[in-house]
Amino acid sequence: MKKKLYHLSGYLGAFFLPILVVILAFAGRGIAPLGDHNLLVSDLATQYFPFFNFLRMQLHNGGFSTYSFLFSLGDNTIPVYTYYLMSPLNLLVAFVKSAQIPLLMEAIIMIKIGLISLSMVVFLRVKEHKFNWRQLVAGVAYGLCGFVSMYFYDFMWLEALMVLPFLTLAIDRLFQKGKWGWYTFTLLVAILLNYYMGYMLCVYSVIYFVYLLLLHQPQSMKFWAYVKTQGTLLAKYIVSSILGGALSAILLVPTLVGMLSTGKGSLDWTSFLPIFRFLPSDLLSLGVGATNFVGRLNHEPSLFVGSFFALGMLIFWFSPKIKRHEKRASAWLVGAIFVGMLIATFDTVWHMFQMPAGFPFREVYMLSFVMIWLGYQAWRRGAFSQFQVVKKAAGLLALLITIGYGSAFLEIRIARALHWATPFYVTSYWNWLWTMLFILLTVAAVGISQRQPRWWPLLLLVVSLEMGTNLWLALGGTHEYGNQNQFVQKYNRSAQLVKTAQDRHRFTRLDVNNQLYVHNFNINYNQYNDSLLFDFYGVNSYTSSLNVHTHDALTKLGLYSRNERRVSVRGLTPVTAQLLSVGRQVDISSTGKRQIKTTPTNAGLGYAVSDQLEHLHLANNDVYGNLNRLFQAESNSKTTVFHPNVVQLVQAQKKRGQYRYRVRVTAAKPGMQYLDLQRVSPNQKLQILVNGQPIQSRYPQNGAELIELGYRNAQEQFTVQFMSNRKLNQHDLQTTFASYQGQAVDRFSQATVPYQLHVDHPDRLAIHGNHFTGTVKTTQTRPVVLISIPYDQGWTITDGNKPVKMKKAVNGLSQVRLNPGTHRLTFRYQTPGLKAGFLISLVGLIGTGLAGWFWRKKRTVRRNV
Repeated sequence: MKKKLYHLSGYLGAFFLPILVVILAFAGRGIAPLGDHNLLVSDLATQYFPFFNFLRMQLHNGGFSTYSFLFSLGDNTIPVYTYYLMSPLNLLVAFVKSAQIPLLMEAIIMIKIGLISLSMVVFLRVKEHKFNWRQLVAGVAYGLCGFVSMYFYDFMWLEALMVLPFLTLAIDRLFQKGKWGWYTFTLLVAILLNYYMGYMLCVYSVIYFVYLLLLHQPQSMKFWAYVKTQGTLLAKYIVSSILGGALSAILLVPTLVGMLSTGKGSLDWTSFLPIFRFLPSDLLSLGVGATNFVGRLNHEPSLFVGSFFALGMLIFWFSPKIKRHEKRASAWLVGAIFVGMLIATFDTVWHMFQMPAGFPFREVYMLSFVMIWLGYQAWRRGAFSQFQVVKKAAGLLALLITIGYGSAFLEIRIARALHWATPFYVTSYWNWLWTMLFILLTVAAVGISQRQPRWWPLLLLVVSLEMGTNLWLALGGTHEYGNQNQFVQKYNRSAQLVKTAQDRHRFTRLDVNNQLYVHNFNINYNQYNDSLLFDFYGVNSYTSSLNVHTHDALTKLGLYSRNERRVSVRGLTPVTAQLLSVGRQVDISSTGKRQIKTTPTNAGLGYAVSDQLEHLHLANNDVYGNLNRLFQAESNSKTTVFHPNVVQLVQAQKKRGQYRYRVRVTAAKPGMQYLDLQRVSPNQKLQILVNGQPIQSRYPQNGAELIELGYRNAQEQFTVQFMSNRKLNQHDLQTTFASYQGQAVDRFSQATVPYQLHVDHPDRLAIHGNHFTGTVKTTQTRPVVLISIPYDQGWTITDGNKPVKMKKAVNGLSQVRLNPGTHRLTFRYQTPGLKAGFLISLVGLIGTGLAGWFWRKKRTVRRNV
């Protein structure tokens, strides 16, 4: 009984000690629970909070819809679940209010850090066949390693750190005992928790299996000769790996199909060039404070595991107490992961053949795990008792970190001199002193604990202090953290204002500019996923699983997109508002004052149009032409609504790689004037001036959308000043400005009202968007129903009991052709790949049973012989 309590108290210590360190670091930055700030920054604000709230709505409504119209124009929800929401801990969201989700996310981050530490302790207990309190030192270092300090904002990835030690144990079990079931199960869990990190763990599995072959290779036998003798073992490893993947296919296949329909489905060959991904400055990340919150999106690999285990890895290689073949095998294990990050070719493969956009080097936690494990082995096997080796390792570590700081100093100044983007952000060069101090403290603690073994907790104290200091520094460099009390008030008020602005009796999308909620944040908050927060149908979306058809159609019609993961309602015109059924414009000021502008004709999920739409194809880099062609096709007319203006260049200046233009524009027609800089100057704050005055706009202008310049009379001249990142010729300028004349659009919208697709119970599309019915009227002149749903092969449509074929329209939306009359349409969504995934998983389950039977029988026969 005492032994069980002893083990239990150790496991509780492994779980709660790093959580205590996190709480103290958070308190030092004024973050809850010991401060007023919350962590609604970066992806926690723009993605995780909205997705958590969506999960909360699903749980409260008692079901999980595979399709929802809360994601932009509508989207498959399976990739969102499998990429962001598969952790069992996320189910806790059902027990809190929406405004308290930020605090829940902080709690989940702490719980995950505690579980990461606990997983390392369990790993070492199994390795040593007993529990030892010294294992807590490794647990704290792993739970608070550099990856965790920099990447916990994307806490969906933290499960991988929990799984990694168990996967390593499972491969050991397979290699040493031939028992493969635990390995198959662990691989299955890794993939299900997060398929992206699960894929990386599969790559690690191969590297670690080769490590075991090198470790157990007889000295008298060459490597490949030894491999040939392990045929049965190799077969078990390969088959059990395939079975693990096959069992996960029920979610993996539909996710893969869904992700192939995003902008990530294409490969960029330049990502595979064999160039270095980072420079010697990365060596400084072996010490505390290598980078902070500001550099989270663009930094070098976070190698930090604390001075003790960085020393331990070096001592492992220096000490004569460690056998030569162990050092050789460990060099492969460390080198394969390190070179995999260093060379772009391999790093791209690590990241599922796509170079990551922000938060680079997402595999570095594997190197942290290996470094801590090797350092712990050196400690437990007495290598630290050789104090000369310890001092030699300490000197080398200090030298490497100093080289890193010196290299960073030179790299930054060279980059600035050549006007390159600075690749690395250093919090402060004073952190070099902190690093040297921790190395000295660590060496002193090692010396004391070697002379007085009972003083080993001093090492635990030093490691905890160093890991906590690094986390505290990583949280710094920013004033972006939000105020939780203020957030609760503004969120609840926003939810009430948006809810009462909706008309759920008919389907219509909202263009909501909620400055009350935006002012919750000290970051550039773009309201991408607010539809998930406030339960309304919109256009905006920011997710790694965004349907590429949505992105393609909207950007070619002048709406804003920063990259293939984002799309926004910015750049909306009357033509696109009609197309997308954006019937209400809701403006909420920073003080909570609300204004609503309604366009009654913009309702319905679609509407019947001319069959000329079937021949429409949007062109690249021709927004005005696309808008004209769209209107002409759906209305079967030759009316032009966007007219090119006459533009005269007055002044052009180049400064720091940017061009500042001043042009004189003559309005071709009376009406709203537009500016299109998508091709030449996207994703920057443009500072546009019209007649010397900044333009008034509901949204900031970033250049990747159509921008309103105000109303002008025909032939009226006005001057515009704007920036571009390239030199423009006269043709560029002539195609950049246009006048909008909308009388024809207004007449068409009014005439279209009887031909709208009216959805039954439109309020249910948020939760049950995979099955709904609607009514639409068509005529001989309007035989095609244009539906503002992104084209997706998962949809089936029936007219009564008769199947209707859905086709792609407007480069990414949907259309069906119907006979004249009134039609009752039924829409059903079957997640693409779900059936195939189920069959593969079923085959995998049968295969698992057959493999177990075959190897059990083979083992029985061998015993009898």
